[in-house]
Amino acid sequence: MRARQAAELLAHEDAGEAGIRALLQLSHACLDTGDAGAAAQAAEVAQDRAAALAEPVRSQLIGCAALLAGIAHAAAGAERAARVCLDEARERLVAADEPEGAALALTQQALLDVAAGALGGAQICFGFARDFYRAAHQPAAAVELAALAARALAALASADADGWFREAITGADRTLDHELAAELVVELAQALDRAGARAQAAEVAADAARRCAALGATYKSRALALAARLQLAQWTNDPIEAMRHVEAAFELALELREPAPLAAAMDVLVAGLVHGRFADVGWRLVDQFRERLGHTGFAALAETAVVALAALRA
Repeated sequence: MRARQAAELLAHEDAGEAGIRALLQLSHACLDTGDAGAAAQAAEVAQDRAAALAEPVRSQLIGCAALLAGIAHAAAGAERAARVCLDEARERLVAADEPEGAALALTQQALLDVAAGALGGAQICFGFARDFYRAAHQPAAAVELAALAARALAALASADADGWFREAITGADRTLDHELAAELVVELAQALDRAGARAQAAEVAADAARRCAALGATYKSRALALAARLQLAQWTNDPIEAMRHVEAAFELALELREPAPLAAAMDVLVAGLVHGRFADVGWRLVDQFRERLGHTGFAALAETAVVALAALRA
């Protein structure tokens, strides 16, 4: 709040470069607080004032202002205005030799294309954004861009998501961001399963489980391991191996005290018994799960296990 007030004061008092930068700071602060209208207004005033400056700072500041205005218009649902601003931002920032800023403008354009279902345009914008990050010698940013592209395209079941996932995973491995790599492998496995490639999804999930085992014992690494184990429990052909994954997933979920994956592990086990996938030993496993749940404070889930067990034995 104090930073915003200081920016407002300076923006009003100084019509020069310092005042313009204060307006940009104000626009950013308004975006952070969800006030897209005020953010767009501050950015547009900064853009108008920057036109009076000399190069090269003129293009740099106009580009930054147009970028912020584009983001603000997009947040407000004004797609056409957002695209106009982002086009100018990209051109100005390229002219100002600001590849990271140009990459941000292209990323925003790609997200607009994704929202509009224009996946070909999104693919092109994501590709150029990645190239600009590479030109700026920002490998971590290029990896994050690839991950964003993969997730955005996977949400729309685009076949292009696969390539972005694999590029992001390779990049995360190179930058030694092993946790991100494992997370993306889990997501790739899910995308492959949704696309009907169950056998390939199981192979990728097995890779995710191996990666998670090599990570440190953080909450996130255990949560990723849990997700991979649940995937393998569902997709592994060997029923004995599948039951081992069910047990491992149950133990991880119990350790993390997460009720949803506990219920998911139980569902996989019960479904396997109902459909004849698992042998009768699975009944005893249901009973063991019930006891563990009851002793660890998950009474409602334990009752669910009792009902399931009774139905199986009926």
